[in-house]
Amino acid sequence: MRSFTSADEKLRMFAQSHFGCPNGNMSSRNWSTKFPYETPLSTTLSSPNQQKYTSAILNLTGKENLGMNLDSNGLESTSGNMATENQEACISCLLDKQKNQSVCSSTRSKGCSFGEIQVERDLQGKLLSNKICLPCLNGTTPNEKGDKCIPCLVPNCTCPAATHELLDLDVCAPKSELVSIPDEQGLYMVDFDHVHQIIKSHYLKTHLRSALYKCTKLKRSKSCQAVANMCVMLLYKDDQNGGPCRIFREYRYIPTTTTNSHLPWLYYGEGDASILLNRKKIETHYSLYSGAENSMLTFMAARYALDGSFLGLFRLSGSDLQLCPGVSRFMDTAFRFGSRYRHSCKLTAQELLQKAATNEFFDLYLLHFVDKSQPMLYAVPLVIANVSINAEIWNKDVDIAQWLLNRRFFFVDNVSGIAYSSEKYKIVSDVSPSVVRYLKSAKLWVKTRREKEDEGKIYPPFMILEYGELTHEDIETNANVEFVFSVDYQMDNDISHIIDVSIGILSAVVVVWSGIQTWSYCRRSGQVTIDMSTLVELALTCCGYFANMIFIVAACVAVHTLVFYKAQSVAYVMLPSEQLENTINKYLILAFLLKIVEVVRLICVQMKIDIFLIDWERPKATSGINSTEIQLQPVSIWRTYFVANEWNEIQTKRKTSLLLQMLITVLLLKVYGVENWTQADPDLHINRIPYVPESLLLRFGVILLIYLFVYLSQWLLMVGVYERYIKNGIQEFVDVCSMANVSVFILLQENYGYYIHGRSVHGYSDTDMQTILSQLRREEDDLVGRRGLLPGTEQQTFQIIIPKVLRTHYNKVMSQMNAIHNKQVGSTFRIKAVNKEDADKIIDAYNNMNKFLAAFLDHALKDLDYEVREKLFVEQLLDIEFCDSLDRGVFYIDNGHSFDGVLFYGNEGTFFIFDLMMFLCIDVFFHDILYAAILTLIITRIISWIRNHGGRRNLAKKTLVDDRFLI
Repeated sequence: MRSFTSADEKLRMFAQSHFGCPNGNMSSRNWSTKFPYETPLSTTLSSPNQQKYTSAILNLTGKENLGMNLDSNGLESTSGNMATENQEACISCLLDKQKNQSVCSSTRSKGCSFGEIQVERDLQGKLLSNKICLPCLNGTTPNEKGDKCIPCLVPNCTCPAATHELLDLDVCAPKSELVSIPDEQGLYMVDFDHVHQIIKSHYLKTHLRSALYKCTKLKRSKSCQAVANMCVMLLYKDDQNGGPCRIFREYRYIPTTTTNSHLPWLYYGEGDASILLNRKKIETHYSLYSGAENSMLTFMAARYALDGSFLGLFRLSGSDLQLCPGVSRFMDTAFRFGSRYRHSCKLTAQELLQKAATNEFFDLYLLHFVDKSQPMLYAVPLVIANVSINAEIWNKDVDIAQWLLNRRFFFVDNVSGIAYSSEKYKIVSDVSPSVVRYLKSAKLWVKTRREKEDEGKIYPPFMILEYGELTHEDIETNANVEFVFSVDYQMDNDISHIIDVSIGILSAVVVVWSGIQTWSYCRRSGQVTIDMSTLVELALTCCGYFANMIFIVAACVAVHTLVFYKAQSVAYVMLPSEQLENTINKYLILAFLLKIVEVVRLICVQMKIDIFLIDWERPKATSGINSTEIQLQPVSIWRTYFVANEWNEIQTKRKTSLLLQMLITVLLLKVYGVENWTQADPDLHINRIPYVPESLLLRFGVILLIYLFVYLSQWLLMVGVYERYIKNGIQEFVDVCSMANVSVFILLQENYGYYIHGRSVHGYSDTDMQTILSQLRREEDDLVGRRGLLPGTEQQTFQIIIPKVLRTHYNKVMSQMNAIHNKQVGSTFRIKAVNKEDADKIIDAYNNMNKFLAAFLDHALKDLDYEVREKLFVEQLLDIEFCDSLDRGVFYIDNGHSFDGVLFYGNEGTFFIFDLMMFLCIDVFFHDILYAAILTLIITRIISWIRNHGGRRNLAKKTLVDDRFLI
């Protein structure tokens, strides 16, 4: 809170600079009482004393030309002169005969004896050469200002103790009129709820009854303001009989220009909050464009001293409502329309008391314009979070209708907490308070209208205040206190409803789709009835689709809010509440947890697939040198080992590089400043604006868009250019199988899997380099057949549905190898760990399985066959097969790489969403993009290592390739 200059100077500057009032024609007396909730400025600034104030303003500027000095005490002369009462001339100061020196002071009674007044003109009105003191006549006494004699209220100007009581040393009140203001102890007790202390206030004891009498009986406006300030210091508690808030009990309504009351306006009516805060009285169209005419809210404050003196009306800057220090031009962004603001700091108790050298009170107003010409002031209501009325705590409920609104507030109260003492002392300078009450937090709420015809208009703003308390021990230890000032905007929207409806409708779609996929799983697994495993599969399937659905809904909300909030020129979309933003983040975390279930299930399934490498190579017949006996040359196993190694390498291959993804994302967000787009400000900034907080929803949207942009760019480059024209690892694996004369038979489920036809068109591959080159040359020249399973085709990859008989035979043969392998507990398959007898069994089982599958593929089995066909459109759409695979298998023509469904490569979409969710969730918890990128990389590498290690063990176990040969 910055310090103010003198009231006259402020009023003059305000009148001339902001409202164009000629020569600052304003009346401070008119402001010293109260304002209606909405007052035309021209009416407010005019009064019967306007000419007098105009004259003062003119002479104020004139005195500056005469070399007079203006300080906090008014106009002072530097050469024994001072300004006259009407500010039109100079006069010599009063001569103090006792001290034999001039007394130049704005305090008129200073330098005169008791019962005397200062005068500067004779009876004819002629200006004297210097000020003199004159005694008042009998029956009269000096007024408070000390420049006039007024009739005494009692005979002989004495206060008879029998019938009257002297209040505050300047008021003699009849005891009959003080019956309603009894001198009771409870009247001066101040309850400090937070520190659980009740203190008899010295200030209330010495000033309350006097101020109440002057206000209620003498109708003095200044005294009524003082009583109002006492009520505010008590946080509007009116549960004390005769307390300062009691006189406002019947005055809890919004005053109008016809309201006839001498009391200041402190309370709104009970139950009026919901009506008041939804009034459409403010007609200014505010703009979201930075620098536009109405891009800033303008607030005014009427300021009062502790004794009720009116100190002026001021236009507020952002720093005026804050105790925290800061840069003024950044603190002014608090009033930027549509922009959130938050400034917090910690002050020591001594720093807090220094900022509250004088207790001041404020009434807040919003300046707006009607028809772009008529300035109007709208009273800004206050919601005090810890206000207590009739021993009941108000303003705790979320229901606005239960709020109690007030008008006046203060920053620091270091007066009411001073304990009473019969000794006379100056309150502030001589005694430390037992308790200091201070403004702990202040939040300005601005609600914008939603209707199309009201775009850019707002409902009445209001402030939510919360006060804290410091004990004497806290002050002695110089404890730290925290102050928070924030500004938030809201607009009625359907985001929450849209999210609920979208999730509700899409949940039904997810359940239906998950049911179809579970049905497909059961058919592929050969399950006929619904059992517990079916229900578990349905639940696991739902997890993945629910994760995608929730994430998409949350992402759409975030992107929609980001685009419209940052691109709009009028207030069409405002940021949702922080509570709703937290709810969306909870949805994101929930989606990520469900996605974890899907990824874990996917990795477990991939690490348990059945895979068999079919070697089409046949032994070559050779004859000895000295014998005519024909011998069969053994087939080399190295081709099978080579294919197994290639498969092992592509198990965790991804279409994109996560490391490159994170590097570019962090570069754009952190280095190039795109992260600053997440600040809750309508403009796009690449440099951070102080005190403007980040929006969690905007952060979600910005990170999502940047991540998507980098990923799509990388994906298009890799898939569209690199894999198409340079190197395609998946297609190269199929080519390797053809060159090695090895086919790959994969069973993902009981009756469903994939087949890669790697049979060489040359009939053999176990040969020397020259022959291999010759074979490739012949294939380039189209001198050999096609590589496809069917004659004359190139189709080498298939989705397969195998007959149950084949699966039964496969399980029977492979069970022998599994039984031997299971003896090697805790290790991968090692040939040297198997004894000779078991090794012979494994080799026989492997050869039998190889011959059986080769015969099946060559249609050489009488009662076991298959057909090749394309999937129906419905089968492709629903990812299901309608065929009956009891006696006959079906090979479905695929897209050339359907087998990558058992690899990371074929599940790129799943892992992309998983990485993105993990990146966003880590950022939600740690609010650090770099940290989120590093953790995402580490966790992803761990997952890849687990998948690679498990897949390696499974490959060695199912293909009989020694683990040591898998490089």
